[in-house]
Amino acid sequence: MKFSKCLAIFFMFGCMANKLYAQSIGQETAFDRQLSTRDDQPLREFVESKENIDIHEKSKNLEISGDVRFEWRHIQEKGIALYDGSDDDDESGYDYEYEGKGSKKEKPKFKEVYRNLRGGSHVDAKGIPISVNDFDVEFNLKVKYTYKDAWAKAHLQFDNPCGIRGRNDCYRDGTIFNHEGSAVNGKVKGDQRFALKGSGEVFAISLKRAYIGYNMYADGKNRLDIEVGRQKLDDIFDSEVEFSNRFDGILLRFASSTPAAFDWYLTGGGFVVDERANHFAYATEIGFLDIYDSGLDVKYSFIDWVKKGWNRCFIHDPVGTKFQNSQLSLTYTYAQKLFGKEVPVELYSGFLVNHAAKKLVFTHRKKKNLAWYAGAYVGNVDKKGDWSFDIEYVGVQAQAIPEPDVGSIGRGNIYDEDINDIWDERVESHSSSSSSASHPPSSGLVGYFPRRGNTNFTGWRFEFLYAITDNLSLDFIYEFSNAEDKSIGGPHHYEDFEIEAIFAF
Repeated sequence: MKFSKCLAIFFMFGCMANKLYAQSIGQETAFDRQLSTRDDQPLREFVESKENIDIHEKSKNLEISGDVRFEWRHIQEKGIALYDGSDDDDESGYDYEYEGKGSKKEKPKFKEVYRNLRGGSHVDAKGIPISVNDFDVEFNLKVKYTYKDAWAKAHLQFDNPCGIRGRNDCYRDGTIFNHEGSAVNGKVKGDQRFALKGSGEVFAISLKRAYIGYNMYADGKNRLDIEVGRQKLDDIFDSEVEFSNRFDGILLRFASSTPAAFDWYLTGGGFVVDERANHFAYATEIGFLDIYDSGLDVKYSFIDWVKKGWNRCFIHDPVGTKFQNSQLSLTYTYAQKLFGKEVPVELYSGFLVNHAAKKLVFTHRKKKNLAWYAGAYVGNVDKKGDWSFDIEYVGVQAQAIPEPDVGSIGRGNIYDEDINDIWDERVESHSSSSSSASHPPSSGLVGYFPRRGNTNFTGWRFEFLYAITDNLSLDFIYEFSNAEDKSIGGPHHYEDFEIEAIFAF
């Protein structure tokens, strides 16, 4: 396939996407969708094994790969919800003032209840019913072109909720014209609640990767590369609990070998966080692989998210950026005889510390800045009949990882909250600037909302991957998590069972 034809394919799919990738589509939050598109090791290795397939030697330079997926998830989530208990006979609960209509102040009694957050008649943060079932269809297209010492790679992902198209609004305004039809005399509210509705979308497209690379130096033992553009953080740095966001920046990779000791590498770079506020982050990782032929890998990474100065909301030194994370990870690989043949076994673990965390009001004047994981990965999927099984235990404290960068299980977080959101004017300022005070929302409502988001959980994850053919596999995932500290946001339980069919080519 010629390179011009490859460009035509990208143009065709780009024309199909008549809207930008939405922040929230279907029943998933932006974070939930982010996690669901992050492939863990078993599935990633299967999909990547289908890359680099030659198409008539791909004009000697061009590589094309991709996959098609269909997914069903059954999700349960329970947590604290607030309701207005003003009319209840029970006098317990919270009593806050808020400005009602006119100048009169009313006093609703806000109360907490621990209940299901999904299914039944429950709704999401936008007031739309939320189901315990989620269906998605996904297509990934990857193209890489290499010429001499330079290369470029792009990856487009179409990830859409299933369902038919339909008129999904419940109400709309109708127009009233004058007799001649030359002017609009008014509007009337129309009721669309009884029409056939559908959850399907066709526009959810994401540019997952688009970067250029160049080999600056290579002598057979040492190699130095530079890459610029968009990648995924977990493509570059290794972790089961962080690096779940994108890397739009410049990266340097150096790889070398110490004879009879180990192979090693050093990777580092900077990337854009928020161009509006001149916010940049920096990350590096060093790894020592197969130390003395023992199968042991040791890696250390550091990432700095701290923003000094004003963010786009004119908050000085915002607490949501107070993350300088060190992570040490260990991996031990060996061969184990199972069912009459040798299969690879990988034992892995990691420990993370956020050095920039401070003792805050909502953490009860304690630092909650640690994260950890441990697991075992058995088997490898490359061809028909292959299988793999992965089990891991994960813990992430409230201040360990930035909300948008959390990997692994998460908490579901159907309300799409951030643990640093402030809704109570009596909470002290969490900024290092004394001039930064927390204010109630513009609605005038002053009330307590639980501190919760994507961190503050411990849980287990199980994944089984089986190859039906050389290209077609089934992936089964079961995971659950609970609040690591119930005093932060109250008790919380999240549970997810997933079946996904993947055809990779």
